[in-house]
Amino acid sequence: LKLQPASIDLHMAKTIMVFTRRRIDDGTIDVKRPVDKYLEYEVIDAKKGTIIHPREFILGVTEEWVELPAGLLANVDGKSSLGRLGLVIHATAGFIDPGFAGHVTLEITNLTEQPMIVYPGMPIAQIRFSVMSSPADTLYGSTKLGSKGYKNTYSKNPKPVASQYWKNFEK
Repeated sequence: LKLQPASIDLHMAKTIMVFTRRRIDDGTIDVKRPVDKYLEYEVIDAKKGTIIHPREFILGVTEEWVELPAGLLANVDGKSSLGRLGLVIHATAGFIDPGFAGHVTLEITNLTEQPMIVYPGMPIAQIRFSVMSSPADTLYGSTKLGSKGYKNTYSKNPKPVASQYWKNFEK
């Protein structure tokens, strides 16, 4: 556990999820349909690491388990030294709601024109916490919240989980 002045470092787990372009039938991802068949897991070798190609997007998770009570929220951000190399760790999912329990998902992209090697166990993100003025009445994963009319499947998994957005279109 590495404490920073106002955050805690998070480390990259060894299992990632990658899109396999050759499996996408017509080259299009349809948000109304499951994407699982376009994805595959890869376990990163600790010594060799894995290459993230230019503009490539992968899903990862943190080694650390994060569990938030009703009165606490968190934000996950990248490490500035990695950002200076063109590596970003989230596109949209930097916010962690009260009630979340699990490994934090990382939406990793190499923004450069050069391949980049990353390794399991490396500090890849940082988490900072905020105390709410009062505890949340409804916690993360509740079917009462937002557009999710389905059971939460993202948390409590030691591996990345593909988008379940398509379930918003089911009746």
